[in-house]
Amino acid sequence: MRVRPFFWIVLALSCIGVLIFAASLHTQAPAVMRVQLDEQHPVSSGVTTLELHLTDSQGLPIEQAQLKPEARMTNMHMVTDHIRVEPLGQGNYRAQFQLYMAGPWEIRIGAHADGFEPLEQTLFVRVA
Repeated sequence: MRVRPFFWIVLALSCIGVLIFAASLHTQAPAVMRVQLDEQHPVSSGVTTLELHLTDSQGLPIEQAQLKPEARMTNMHMVTDHIRVEPLGQGNYRAQFQLYMAGPWEIRIGAHADGFEPLEQTLFVRVA
């Protein structure tokens, strides 16, 4: 039994199409972000520090991530502008900012690293 050249061409084009589709499909791996507030009850006269740890799904640290923390009061229109993010190595990062006024604050942290899904986490704190 002999296979006609037309079927070989269809098989080759199908294989090439699957390979091109697989090469152009970019998947992003899941990541984990753990956020810890340094002090239990932050005060308006001091600097509030957050410790962040980014890992992949196997627990390996994620380096060179872009972090975007934002802080705003939940009961009035007030945001903080002075936010400092510092990479510490091994997937650890430190974010420091001044919460100017006593009351309820919402701290939102966004993280993005190449090849990983974007992460976002929100903390609600009461500043004394």
